[in-house]
Amino acid sequence: MRKESIKKILQIVGSFAIGFLIFYLVYKDQDLVMMKEELSKGNLFWIIFPVFLGASSHFVRALRWKQLIEPLGKSPRLINVYFAVMTGYFANYLLPRAGEVARCGVLKKYEDIPFTELLGTVIAERAFDLIILLCFIGAAIFTQLDVFSQIFASGSSFEDKFGWIIYNPIAWILTIVAIAFLFAIRKRLKELTFVKKGRELAKNVINGIKTFFKVKNKPLFLFYTAIIWLFYFDMLYLSFNAFDFTKELGVTSGLSTFSIGSLGIVAPVQGGIGAWHFLTIESLKFYGVAALQAATFAFVVHLMQTLMILIIGFISFVSLPFVNKTRRQ
Repeated sequence: MRKESIKKILQIVGSFAIGFLIFYLVYKDQDLVMMKEELSKGNLFWIIFPVFLGASSHFVRALRWKQLIEPLGKSPRLINVYFAVMTGYFANYLLPRAGEVARCGVLKKYEDIPFTELLGTVIAERAFDLIILLCFIGAAIFTQLDVFSQIFASGSSFEDKFGWIIYNPIAWILTIVAIAFLFAIRKRLKELTFVKKGRELAKNVINGIKTFFKVKNKPLFLFYTAIIWLFYFDMLYLSFNAFDFTKELGVTSGLSTFSIGSLGIVAPVQGGIGAWHFLTIESLKFYGVAALQAATFAFVVHLMQTLMILIIGFISFVSLPFVNKTRRQ
């Protein structure tokens, strides 16, 4: 077996293992009987309704992606674009970060659009999504400055923690030596994987912004982007109404929980399993929700969204040959 194949297999297995390990550690000490009791008290409407918002957000994503493809001189069928998006999400649950490749492969096969050009549009999409996510995180901090001030104020002061570094001459000498050393090996640092990925990410964001100017209807593109992320936010925030222990939480609490939980989704594990649960639970605990109740909320919300993606994604994948049968003939 080739070295690259072994590396990919190890990455896939490692991703699964990390995700389920975090999930196990989060839930191993939870009382499953009590969780089941909390679930029985939930409002089924507010558990199911956000799932329809999730499905709708993916349809709007297909509309937006179609806009990015059209400057390539192609006009793919919307149903193929939507099925490609959902197939991509489905693939992400099987292999980490496989969704981008999968959905580009679908349109290459059924719409005869060059793969590399499609991949460029997906990178542009991800760049915009990253910018919006950063805006959500910034908004969460800005709207709750008092909360974050209390967090920092509750601990010891900065001087108590780091004063010994500031007033220690040895620490200053070591710092200067470290900076000089890093400057001396700066060329080698550029070859490190995480440095390359950081530079690539910055480049992709810039290219994504440039791609936006090629879109014909820019206001509509921005409108689609706003709708996608509004639906994303509402998938979580409206789910607060499903339980007595979360329905009193306000928009700002939802904003923080959504922003922090989203970091779990972008983690290199399938569907954010484990990582999203942990971050969401910790966020809810900060707002006074008990650990078991927060774990119950995270479990049911993630489960419903996962089932939605797996079901619609699988249906999309198996439907593609039938939808395109006439065209291929």
